Amino acid sequence: MGNSKVCIVGAGPAGAIAALFLAKEGISCTLIDKAKFPRDKICGDGISGWVLSVLGKLDKDLLFRLNEQPFILHSYGIRVVAPNYKQLDLPFLDSNSLGNAIPPGYIAKRVDFDNFLVNEVRKKKEIEFLENTEIAEQHISSSGVTLKTKLGEEIKSKVVIFANGANSAFMKHPGGIVKDKKNTMTGLKSYYKGITGFHQKNYVELIFLKNLLPGYFWIFPLPDGLANVGVGLDQHRISKRKINLKKIMLEAIETNPYLKERFKNTEQVSKIQAYGLPLWDRKRSISGERYMLAGDTANLVDPVTGEGMGHAALSGMFAAEQVKRSLESNNFSESYMRQYEDDLYDKIGNELNISSKIPKFIKYPWLFNMVVNRASKSKTLQNTLTLAMTDLEVRKKLKEPSLYLKVLFGK
Repeated sequence: MGNSKVCIVGAGPAGAIAALFLAKEGISCTLIDKAKFPRDKICGDGISGWVLSVLGKLDKDLLFRLNEQPFILHSYGIRVVAPNYKQLDLPFLDSNSLGNAIPPGYIAKRVDFDNFLVNEVRKKKEIEFLENTEIAEQHISSSGVTLKTKLGEEIKSKVVIFANGANSAFMKHPGGIVKDKKNTMTGLKSYYKGITGFHQKNYVELIFLKNLLPGYFWIFPLPDGLANVGVGLDQHRISKRKINLKKIMLEAIETNPYLKERFKNTEQVSKIQAYGLPLWDRKRSISGERYMLAGDTANLVDPVTGEGMGHAALSGMFAAEQVKRSLESNNFSESYMRQYEDDLYDKIGNELNISSKIPKFIKYPWLFNMVVNRASKSKTLQNTLTLAMTDLEVRKKLKEPSLYLKVLFGK
């Protein structure tokens, strides 16, 4: 197959965005994916402000084109529902710096959003895009990278970005990341038509069921009356409690007081699919000599919200920046490549670290109910929770017992 300066394995958001940033700099690369696009990806379908911010830096025209796509639903907030069914609406804060022209969040089926990015990739002469091509082996040495396909063909490059998802073999080798049940979430997802009771501004919904804490049931509205519906919980608790996740999901739809009327006249339009998400647990090495891990392959999923796409987009952008530095200096050493993870962790490391501490508080139904009850009556607490979505200093308070004591005693 020949040589390339840069190889990117995986054409999801992390890989596609990395390739597009390289093309913007005039750097040629080869983007490789085992699937043929359009292809579906099991996901909650939420597209956060981080994604919009990154796309805005890449190409504002691209972001405006995305904004006009028929598969996009504009979303302006999150609705949190406590185990006692009390709901709390928290608006998203704009973070894309484009004012009212672009909403703070989108919802879109991944089959459509990922294909939109890949179609942008196809337009770039700097990007060689290889579909239906699965990389089976990698060999990395001080002299370069050799990738071997399942058919035995070889691609040689100076540097490689592994961004081929949560089940990537490259997460373990060369990445050194071994998944464990405590930090892997199992999610179930299906599409339903005809759900009622959505917020008029298309808020995404996280419904915290008593028997699923600190996991949750979600409903994300989509265009044309569709919605992404699912449940998620870490595999350790699923195993320990002997939980049948599919049974909990279907029983909630049929019997839960908050859900059953809303699903009364619905149609399930797709089968229930399962997927595993590697959750952030700590800062770890996600780069080495001549390689970087990006997206889900780098364990960047928020352990509270399940947010992964925004972090994937950021990792793709920072990986491209590192490639540019390494090519300019002809330095692909482990220590030099570490600038990539330093940049990425400076941006999202504290946020993820704080999120990893929050589940120990939200696993208690009585505490969750109390916080939502208080917040529904307190504009100050509502503002605190809204700011916590984007402000790290505020989010730090969510892991401090003192906050919950103040809420408990009404202060």
